[in-house]
Amino acid sequence: MNKFSKIFLKITGAFIKKLVYINVDYYMTCYTKLLRRMGVKIEGNPKFISPDVYFDGNNYSKIRIGNNVTISREVMILTHDYSITTAMASVGKIIERHHGEMFFSREVSIGENCFVGARSSILPGTIIGDNVIIGACSVVKGKVPNNSIIIGNPYKIIGNTKEWVMRQQELNDYFVEH
Repeated sequence: MNKFSKIFLKITGAFIKKLVYINVDYYMTCYTKLLRRMGVKIEGNPKFISPDVYFDGNNYSKIRIGNNVTISREVMILTHDYSITTAMASVGKIIERHHGEMFFSREVSIGENCFVGARSSILPGTIIGDNVIIGACSVVKGKVPNNSIIIGNPYKIIGNTKEWVMRQQELNDYFVEH
């Protein structure tokens, strides 16, 4: 992608993100197209992706988002990590900026029907299964099984989505939007 294309995508992205306040459906249609154009692999249609989600700009094609996914505000999805460059100092190898810095670059995958809570961080190499609920401010790394409810830093599994929704249906203490 050349420099002009990158600038055009940034300007277009800024404009599209303003649409969320006008019409959410139109915003999601436009934003999904923009993310795909940037290289994000989106399967199906996301339910909602907040305009302030941070997608790691190292390699957008390493990010996969399944159908019917909600990604809340201020979530970070990271595909790269330069910690190895810093850690090299512990063995006497100090690397100056732009002089052979090392990094990890790994895919991130979010399965179908997932909910990612506000301010969560999805780290490089993370594979999130289908029907997963991620609590706000969680730090997620590794493999998350299908139908899990997870919270924390580091994340831990606290429940099963199928069991949880059955309890919620019995309690009937939720609202339905009209």
